[in-house]
Amino acid sequence: MKTGFSKVCINPPYGSPIVGYYEPRFVKGIQDDLYVRATAFDDGEKKAVVIAVDLCTPAQKYYDDFKKAVSEAAGIDENAIFINCSHTHTGPLVGKDFASDKKSTEAYDAFLVSCVRDAAVYAFNDLCESSIETAQGEAKNISFIRRYRMKDGSVATNPGVNNPDIDHALGTPNETVKLVKIVRENKDDIFIVNFGTHPDSVGGEYISADYMGYVCSIIENAVPNTKCMFLLAPQGDVNHVNVRPTKGESDISEIDFDGVPRSIKHAEHMGRVIAGAVLSVCSITEKIKADKISFAKSSVMLPSHQENDRLEEAKKIFELYEAGRANELPYKEMELTTAVAEASRIVKLENGPEAFKFNFSAIKVGDLVFAGIGGEPFTEIGNRICAESPFSTTILCCLTNSAGGYIPTTQAYEEGGYEARGSSLAPGGDNIMVDGMVKLLNEL
Repeated sequence: MKTGFSKVCINPPYGSPIVGYYEPRFVKGIQDDLYVRATAFDDGEKKAVVIAVDLCTPAQKYYDDFKKAVSEAAGIDENAIFINCSHTHTGPLVGKDFASDKKSTEAYDAFLVSCVRDAAVYAFNDLCESSIETAQGEAKNISFIRRYRMKDGSVATNPGVNNPDIDHALGTPNETVKLVKIVRENKDDIFIVNFGTHPDSVGGEYISADYMGYVCSIIENAVPNTKCMFLLAPQGDVNHVNVRPTKGESDISEIDFDGVPRSIKHAEHMGRVIAGAVLSVCSITEKIKADKISFAKSSVMLPSHQENDRLEEAKKIFELYEAGRANELPYKEMELTTAVAEASRIVKLENGPEAFKFNFSAIKVGDLVFAGIGGEPFTEIGNRICAESPFSTTILCCLTNSAGGYIPTTQAYEEGGYEARGSSLAPGGDNIMVDGMVKLLNEL
């Protein structure tokens, strides 16, 4: 097996709109660089490429444009292209904003396409003989379920640090860190790190790759002659917020506009913990068979979450928010975000569609598989897929080759919270998604 690596910087210009939240933000500077990273594979007969892009949630058009450009430039099948977005909330807006009339420029869009294309081409130009090894560790106490049952029986997302009304978390985070170590002849080794928690720990108006960027830079500095890329695992219901923080955790963060603690120091702390998990196992990896490449894709239709019986109520909430009169609504902080997201979803889906298409992608490299899901599945969905996967090592990623929002568990709709109330998908999508992804992996 031959492999190659490259990375290309994709920083946006000053004044560009920043994606995420329901608050306007514009680039004031660069805290740390954004990149597109690519690892290419070539078994002598087939080629494939795994790409990681420091973007939040681009529309399907952009995934399609990226894949078309890479396919034409590198001469590979579009189904052999695996593009995972990091979901950083301090990255550039790409396309139209979900919460305003802001949008990216044609010039930056074209720049992004060229960077993704170039990263793939450069990775194929870097090919050399390689072997592949795997291991996994744990990153403890940096990922937390963000949905809570409150003492009054209600469910809240990000209910606030040290909130005395919290009863218990609705789930358990997956603290597993997976490592694919590619040992190359006479060239830098490649570390591919896979972990899932919401990349929203920075905030502000300075561009940052969030904790994922720190993972890569810390590992590259700690392990000589190593290149690193990060692939985001399912993270729809987990983030960095410890609602019962230590004094040290409290001291490195500041409460943001929505009641969530954020800071660049916290992102760096998370990067160190994840990198530490990698460093603890990178010398005791196990070699796996990496002889042949194969790839496949499929899709499923997930039902739409329409609630036209609540349309009038939703329109009133949405109109007040759009008019800048959110202060007239009986909500604050995350409660307000949840109410606006729910109202926006109901208004948007008034006339359908009845279902949404979600794509699955998989690239098999010997006994290793990279499996990609569109959107942001809850942790439990990812756990179920990995448990039923026929592969010994499954690198499962969200936000891959496909757009889409939150994919909650069916139980989450019964419980409530921001993700379920704002999701465009109706209950039952989790089972359809697990069955569809496992079917594709078994076919490979």
